[in-house]
Formats: sequence, C-alpha cells, structure tokens
Amino acid sequence: MKLRHFVLLTTALTGMTGTAFAQDSTTAQAQAEPDDGEIVVTGIRKGIADSIETKRRADSIVDVISAEDVGKLPDSNIADSLARLPGVTVDRQFGEGEQLSIAGVEPALNRLTIDGHSVASADWGGNPSDRSSRSFNYSLLSPTIISQAIVYKTPEARLQEGAIGATVDIVTRKPLDTKPNTIALNGGYEYNDRAKRGSIRGSALYSWRNDDETIGFLGAFNYDKEQLSRAGVASYWYRTGAALLERYPRDAAGNIVYNGPNGTVASGPTINGTLPNKATIDAFSNARYASFLAREFFRQERERIGFSGAVQARPTDNLTVTATALVIRGNYDNLSNSEYTYGFEGSRMTAATFVPGTGNSPGVVDSATFAGITSGTGATGQLDTNFRRTRIKNDSIAALIEWKPEGWEITGNFGATRASGGKSPEYLLDFRTQQGFTAGANGRNTTVNWQFPASDATKWLSNFTAAGGENITATDGRKFFGRQIGGIPLQSGFTLDKEIFAEANFKHEVNWGPVTALLFGARYADHDNSNTTFSNAVFTNQNFTLNDLNPYVLDGNLYNGLGTSGNGTPYATLDRDGIIAALQKYGNFTDDRGLSKGDYWLVNEKIAAGYVQANFELGKFRGNIGGRYVFTRDQSNFFVQSNGVFAPTRVTNDDNRFLPAANLIFQVSDDVVLRGSAAKVIARARYGDLAGSLSLDDTTRSGSGGNPDLKPYAATNFGASAEWYFAPGSFLSAEIFYRDISNYIGNEVDNGPDGQGVPFTNTVTGRTLTYAISRPINGGKASVTGFSVSGNTALAYGFGIQGSYTFADAETPFANGLPYLSRNVVTIVPYYENGPIQARVSYNRRSKYFYRFGRQASSDYTDAYRQLDASVSYALADGISLTASASNLLDETYYQYSSTPDAPTSIYKNGRVFSISGTFRM
Repeated sequence: MKLRHFVLLTTALTGMTGTAFAQDSTTAQAQAEPDDGEIVVTGIRKGIADSIETKRRADSIVDVISAEDVGKLPDSNIADSLARLPGVTVDRQFGEGEQLSIAGVEPALNRLTIDGHSVASADWGGNPSDRSSRSFNYSLLSPTIISQAIVYKTPEARLQEGAIGATVDIVTRKPLDTKPNTIALNGGYEYNDRAKRGSIRGSALYSWRNDDETIGFLGAFNYDKEQLSRAGVASYWYRTGAALLERYPRDAAGNIVYNGPNGTVASGPTINGTLPNKATIDAFSNARYASFLAREFFRQERERIGFSGAVQARPTDNLTVTATALVIRGNYDNLSNSEYTYGFEGSRMTAATFVPGTGNSPGVVDSATFAGITSGTGATGQLDTNFRRTRIKNDSIAALIEWKPEGWEITGNFGATRASGGKSPEYLLDFRTQQGFTAGANGRNTTVNWQFPASDATKWLSNFTAAGGENITATDGRKFFGRQIGGIPLQSGFTLDKEIFAEANFKHEVNWGPVTALLFGARYADHDNSNTTFSNAVFTNQNFTLNDLNPYVLDGNLYNGLGTSGNGTPYATLDRDGIIAALQKYGNFTDDRGLSKGDYWLVNEKIAAGYVQANFELGKFRGNIGGRYVFTRDQSNFFVQSNGVFAPTRVTNDDNRFLPAANLIFQVSDDVVLRGSAAKVIARARYGDLAGSLSLDDTTRSGSGGNPDLKPYAATNFGASAEWYFAPGSFLSAEIFYRDISNYIGNEVDNGPDGQGVPFTNTVTGRTLTYAISRPINGGKASVTGFSVSGNTALAYGFGIQGSYTFADAETPFANGLPYLSRNVVTIVPYYENGPIQARVSYNRRSKYFYRFGRQASSDYTDAYRQLDASVSYALADGISLTASASNLLDETYYQYSSTPDAPTSIYKNGRVFSISGTFRM
C-alpha cells in the first residue's frame, strides 16, 4: 500500500545530526559559529543545540551538518557524514560513501555546489559509478575543509536549478568569520583489518584577520591515505539450465537420448546424481546458472591531497570581497585481477545439481561440472590482470562580492571550475586455462573447483599458447601472426569536465503589505564535458605461462566470510611490476589504434537563468514565492558509425523552462513550526546519454546509441514538515515528500511518435532516413512518496540520542522501482558527553535497492546494508584531544544479486577500519 493511500501515525523517534538552514549560506555560517567568528568545538550538545536553533528559523525544508558534526565519527568524507541525515542514503561499494541518493532519487538527479557555485567532477575510471552523469564523487571531499554542508530538500527560486531530489551546498570556512590566528591541527593513523595495512592522514588550518576585521586570509590543507584490499566474488552472466543441455539430443517425449552399444544407456549428463527424465529436465531447464563465475581481487591505495583557501577584504562596512580556491589531487592507482570460469552453452557439461524454483525464483544450478580440453586449442577459463595508473585533478576558483547599501543586498559571484580523471595509462594482460572445473552459486555460497588448484601457475597459459595464432592487420597496415594478450591504452575513460560561471543577485527590503523583501538576479554558465579513450592492443607469437613471470599467490584469508569453497582460491597472479614486465617481454607487436570513436563524446552546455522571488510575513505566517526562467543550449558532439565508417556529428538543441517555487511556514506556537513547499524542478540528462556514439544501419533501418534530442527530467515536488521543540536542545520532526517525475529517461527502441521511425541524417552516407533506434528516450513517468521522522533528546547522566527513520516508495512502469531507492532507512546515534569525555556510536541500515538493468534484461539489486561506527575522544587540555574510532565494525558484506537473492552478481567485504588521531586547536 502506497503512503499517500493512508495516514500514518508515528511516535517515538529520535533524530538527526543536522538541521534546517535559514536564508543563505552566509547567514547559516554566522549562526553556526559564535559572534566573534571563532571556530571552536564546544561539545556534542552545543553543536546540536546550535543546529536546532537554525532549524527553527529556516524559510524552507533543509538539513545541515555543521563542522562540529562532520568528522566526529570516523567519516572519511562528507558523504559519510551526510548519511546520518533523514532521507539521505549513500552507496558504499568501496567501503566509503561516494554518491548520495536523497528523497528516494538516484545520485544522478541530485546536485552538489560549493559556496553556492558549481563544482566540476571527474572520477578515477575503474569505478562503476555513473561517470557520464552530473553527480559528484564525495570521496574527494575531506570533512576538514568545510564549515557546513546544507541539504536543500525544497528549492527557492533564487537557488540554482538542476536537482529533483535535493541540492547539497558545501560552505567553506572564511577568515573574517574566524578568530584571528586560529590554528587547527589534526593527525592520525588508520588501519584496515582486511587490507592488513595502515596509513596516515592529517589536516592543518590557519586563519588570520586584522583587529579592524577589514582583511583576512585562511588556508586549510588535508592529506588522506586509505588502504583497500578487497577480495570478492562476481558472476558476469546468467544462463539457464536449458542452455547447458543443448548438445544432448532428445526424443519425441523430450527425454535425452543415450545411444549406448546394443541399445544400452551410455553415460550422459547426470542431474542431482541420476540420469534425468523429462520432468527433471523441464525443471532444470528453467533454473539459472552463474556462468563466468569469478574470484576477484582489488587493491588500491587512495591518496588525496586537498587545499582550501580564502582571502577576504572589507574596505567599508557594507562591502566585502571574498576570493576562494579549492584544489584537490587524487592518486587512485589500483591493481585488480579476476580468475573466472567460462560459460558453455550445450557443450562439455557432464554433471550438475540444482535447487528447483519456488515463489519468484526459477531455481538455481548450484553446481555444474565441465570437462577440460585435453588436446588442441581452446580455453575453459581466464585470468585477467590489470594495473591502472589514475590521477584526479579538481580546481575551482571563485570571487564573491557582497555590497549592502541602505535597503539593498547586492552580490556577484563568478569563477571557474575544472576536473579531470581516468586511467592513464592502463596495463591489461590476460591468461587462459584448459582444465576442467566444477562451479556454481546459490545465494551467498559459491564454489569454483578446478582440476588443478588455481595456485598452480603452470596451468594458466598465454592466449597464444591456448588459442594459437591468427593473421593480424594493424591500423597502420602492418601484418602479424599471433594473438592478443592485452593492451596499454594511454587514456581510457578519461573525463574532462569544466565550467565558467557568473551570477548577480539583488535583494531589496520593501514594505508592500505582507511582502518584506524582493529578490531577483541572473546566472550564466558555460560547461564542457568530454570522455576520451585511446585504444591499444598488444600481441605475441610466443608460448609462455603465468609460471614464467614470477607470480605470487593471493592470501587465502582474503576470502574469509564470503561463502567461497573449492580450490579456485587462493589463486596465482601478478603484481603491478609483473604485469608491466610481461607486456614488455612478450608483447612483440603493438597496434596503437588511436581515438576510440565509439567511446568519445563532448557536450558543450550553455545555461542562462533569471529569477524573481518575494519573501513575505503576515502574523504567524512567513515564507517565499517566486519563479526561475532557465534557458539551456546543448551542443552534442559524437561519432556516427555506419558500415565500419565513423563520421563526426554535431547536434544542437535548446530547452526553455519556467520553474515556480513557493515555501510557506506557520509558527503555530513558540515550540511548534509547520512548513509546506511546492515547486517545479528539473535535472538535466547525463552527458553520455546526450552524446553517446550512434551506430546506424541503412539496410535494416535500425541503430543504437545516444540521443542528442533528450529533454531534462522534470518533476513537481511537494514537501511538508512539522517540528516540535519540546525542550532545550531537543526536538521531534516529521517530514512528508512527494516527487512527481515526468520525462523520465530510459533505454528503449525509439520508433518516433508515429511508430514509423526516427528521422535522422546519417552523416556517413549523407542520407536522411527513418530508423528504429535503441537509445535513451524521454517519456517515462515515475513518482516517489515518502516520509521521515527524526529528533534529538538529552537523557540523564550525560547521555543523549539522535535518530531518524525514512520510508520511500516509488511508482514506475517497472516492477523493480527506481535506482538507489531503499524503502526503509534507519539511523540511530546514541552519544555521551561528560567532562573531558565525548563518545558516539552510529548505526545505519538501508533496505535493498535496485541499481541497474543487467545482462539479459535482469534487474540487479544491492541487498540491505548495515553500517556501525563508533568514536570516543578525551580532552587532555583546552584545545588538545585524542580520538579513537572504528568504522564498519560489523564487517558488513556488500551483496548484489540478479533479480532474485539466490543469484549473486557481486559479493565483497571492505574490512573494518580503526584509527587514532590527535587534535590541537587555538
């Protein structure tokens, strides 16, 4: 039953770390800090009380994490801190939070800004996150650089458009709001018990201003290193039992025919230990089998360096000029390898066991045995070894002018932001094996058992050794007889994202009946996003095995707790130097293929927006109403491919939108506040969807690729909240949200509005024809309905508790729901503060969520995930404290599956992280 179909009565919930935010970033920053601007940590209770007071004065529905809250638990980045707010969930595929889902809406439909302006985004290239979207990888942002993080759950006309779920604004520290000669130092060490390695991290901040508060500067530096050694299980493909039996002939009744001597039964495939009859065959044929079942290993040392700086001048009492800079450098070099079985359709299977289906499950083949290859060429499995050198750069500069002549507030904000990231270069090397094996999966239990242990490096052959050679013609016409063993692309999935922006805002105090202020302004942005890959292939005509390359065997303990069995682990593999050395030694023919035109895109986007907003107050009512007009021009650059020929193509489209927004607040009493909001919002399409390479076939009039004609996602958002401040430093809050989304983008075969095909000019042939194109299209509808309850209360003897519960549900044309939407999210944060001791425990649980469509149209899900963190600190003296913390104390398993929970696609553990740090402030 959907939320809007009934009334829910809720009691008893606890709270949230963050709170509401009032008019703008500067106002909230002043409220979150003392009047003299001093950045001090005054304890858990004081931080909560300040946040609650800000919430009471807000003019819309927002939540805030302050500098006191960020980093007090073992948060490696801001996403981990924001995850404790109601309605905010994070995905922890690599242990730490990277992207946010807010109000049940996927990360691609939310926005991040820093000090109110856009920030460019790029990723490290090996992450399966949505690189072509407009989301931001929060793992790049250290908690130490911020003053506040504000989540705008309901928009105002004055705020930038581009989010359906919410916009997160990171407010950085400013020197004129800070005590002169403020120094803050933090340093520590953390250890990952699964990686069995540790690393250091630290930060430093210095802020100065003169006694007249007319000039100041601030610099904050952070260094962070994190160790990941993640072993796991993956299934790359699911087939049915019917495919495994294809090579066996059937009689008219559907039984397998066994033609033995003189009519006797010959040996054949056994199922559950016996020769199968038709009934068994029918049931087995429906069961799913985890083909290409892998044992994986991923090791990465994440090294991040960040600098945040600000210079402020206040030449007159009513004029302030602020210049800010943010510089981030990330080193995400990683080593990964995967040893996996091959899936065979109707060949080589000799025996199997399966569990018949019940309910929604068709059943699973939990074990299948395949014969090896005893002569000739071919392979039964593969070992991929990859080393990726990755560098991330993110640079943003901005200037803010604030002028307050009598009755006016005038601000100007302009600057630029640029980010780049990807694999540069990537070293790829693979091997084959010809041995027989038994493999299968049933839920979290998987088995891979080779004829010889996977640690036997002699059984892993070069591709030339296993498959023999073939005639190769390089891109430049050179000839070679051999076989590809890998590649060294100089750039792979390399993203460049950049923007220049400028805006002007005006606020005029008026006395027009209930209208107290008139706001208006305009913004312009010019944005580029591109994706580039340069293809490369390395070949050999030499025989060799993994044993010839100084391999090592993985630590078998890495797979503890993952439900693995069989001799598929531990397995032999190569380290970084071994991969590079093998490609150099045996790779005696290289084909540099240049730009991979099928992977290229460039989108130039120009945005011009203007708004008008009126703030009003009448008795116990106050709020704002206004509208924002937005013009967007997208120029999509990509390649059209037809008959093996690529032609550069450019398509330009314009979009115009008027986005009204209104917020109404009713002050019922001194302790009770009611809020309501309604707004039209948009979120623009992914860059890769706008400009993905397009393949056209003039003969069949079909094609596939991106869609430069996409319109933005559009939604009507409604929100309401009720807040009860029943005691000092305590509150209970309830919020209801609704997102009615149209123009939802999904992949379908586009036949045009009349069903006769899509007119498109094939830039290879020059002809304009109608095509049936498989591509992203608008037109889908979805809605998200949900509520959250949250609160905080102080208990006795220094104890207190915060907590929240969020429910969200979606209506879509698909049974799987919306990506990243968990129906239930619970956060509980008990804390203790008494004298020099502060302690907190944080527990968060999100229910399962759909995250993508997999192969063969399967719906892939991430199972319910729990996160338990703890932190305790002791103040040695005024401004000096020691903190010990731990994250992922439950060593939770990250489990993903295909359609039903008995069909795993990924099973990982990221390990517990323990840390100790010291802090000095003055």
